[in-house]
Amino acid sequence: MKTFNKTILVLMAVLAISLTSCSSDDDGGEDPSGGTGTFSAKVDETTFTSLEGTVAGQLTSSGPTKVLAISAGTSKSENLQMIVTTFDGVGTYDLNFTNIGTYSFLPDPSNPDPNTVVIYSTANGQPSNGQLKVSSYEGNVVKGTFSFTAYNLNNTSQSVSVTEGEYNIEVVVN
Repeated sequence: MKTFNKTILVLMAVLAISLTSCSSDDDGGEDPSGGTGTFSAKVDETTFTSLEGTVAGQLTSSGPTKVLAISAGTSKSENLQMIVTTFDGVGTYDLNFTNIGTYSFLPDPSNPDPNTVVIYSTANGQPSNGQLKVSSYEGNVVKGTFSFTAYNLNNTSQSVSVTEGEYNIEVVVN
């Protein structure tokens, strides 16, 4: 089960990074598949500035269950993503193994080999490693804040602190 969960997280990170990997002189351009909105945070006190066209939000319903996923990437091949598997509108959601927060990056953006992706996750067995707060959900726009501590999947003694997270994202509803 642990290997399966790690594989799923790696696949999510690779997909997110592959969608956001760009050279540093790319202004983001017009990406029709990219979402609209704003997304910012600090990762270990370093500003995470999302690249235009990488901000994405999706709300998926499967019966009574709703899953909210929001993410953004940078020109430095970094990605922040939160997935709330128990989404029920405005409220506060603990980020842990069920509702996951991740920070991932390519150590060498010129080498997009998915085996080199470094992934930090809140899915380490603790009841809460942070929170995603949804302050507003109207129409197809979700707004709020987030902060969490995530642990390296390959070395849990290493962690990153994600703070001052804010988002205002238009979500695609499926």
